[in-house]
Amino acid sequence: MSDLNRRLMTRKSDWGETLLDSVVVPGPGDGEVVLALDRFSLTTNNITYAAYGDAIGYWRVFPTGRDDYGLMPVWGFAEVVASRAAGIEVGARVFGYFPMADRLVVQAEKISRGGFADAAPWRKAVPDIYNRYVLCAADANYAAELENPEVLFRPLFITSYTAIDFLREHDFFGAKQVVLSSASSKTAYGAAWCLSRDDMPMIALTGDRNRAFVEGLGVYQTVWGYDEVETLPSGIPTLYLDLAGDPELRRRVHARFGPDLTYDCLVGSTQGDAFPKDDPELVGPGPEFFFAATCLDAHRDRGTLRAFYERFFSDQRAFFERVIDPASPWIRIVEHQGLEAAAKVVRALADGVSDAAEGAVVRLAR
Repeated sequence: MSDLNRRLMTRKSDWGETLLDSVVVPGPGDGEVVLALDRFSLTTNNITYAAYGDAIGYWRVFPTGRDDYGLMPVWGFAEVVASRAAGIEVGARVFGYFPMADRLVVQAEKISRGGFADAAPWRKAVPDIYNRYVLCAADANYAAELENPEVLFRPLFITSYTAIDFLREHDFFGAKQVVLSSASSKTAYGAAWCLSRDDMPMIALTGDRNRAFVEGLGVYQTVWGYDEVETLPSGIPTLYLDLAGDPELRRRVHARFGPDLTYDCLVGSTQGDAFPKDDPELVGPGPEFFFAATCLDAHRDRGTLRAFYERFFSDQRAFFERVIDPASPWIRIVEHQGLEAAAKVVRALADGVSDAAEGAVVRLAR
């Protein structure tokens, strides 16, 4: 048995340009599972996947057979619609990493009560955390009513949380204030929420279009525009938490703080277009790319991963509830229907014109 599978591909040279096509998906072979994607989120995090698609390997996770177009990865919920893997039942709901496509066939391995992994050789391009699928029925932290905020923030908040965890372990590299770029991004204000318990002054950098939104969050001590970098309060040991990935902005921030810049933690690339290279014009320490998977691997090696996850899931639930607090929600979640609608959201994200106050969730017709 085979089926047509619609997929939305992204041009590697222009992340906002997409192409919708269909390919034949064969029925599952021995040990394989067919997953039907139900809902997924689209954020600037997905643009980061495209920006670092070649450098880190994101383009290789879901092969297209083409050099010009790739499948931009997304996080989402899906259902098992066919299975020839013992222990994985049809109808099971899972959370994990997907292409923007109706169906995904995975070669199930490491099957346990809690989930399984995809053993396909091309999945080795990225760390194991990207290849595991969580079975919702066995996930004590799963709540059906929180699927939309979870699909939006779960892949982002783990980055926010581990980044602050890493910086906290290193005593913030001696910094006495933190400057966050792309402060309207979900990963940035997730990190700010985590930082709020550290009594660490936070300076938000954002564009004029998103300034009111960032100020309304109430999580940053001060909010500054990108055109005000040269007037930021200096003379204080400062850490740069970079979500923008913009080389020119990085140069200006480094020039402003000079020897007082203690560390440059590159977390994302909402405005950059490539993995950073050595920059001879850069004053002070070069950017250090932060990878959440590396932080989790370190906890695993030290035997502290379980304890980490216990506090993480508790704090994640509190963060979700804060984001959608009916009295003063930080964002409104908007559901978009179908891959055609997803293409429009991708274009807006790539062009930097999406609404920071909106969380985009895409639902696929069943």
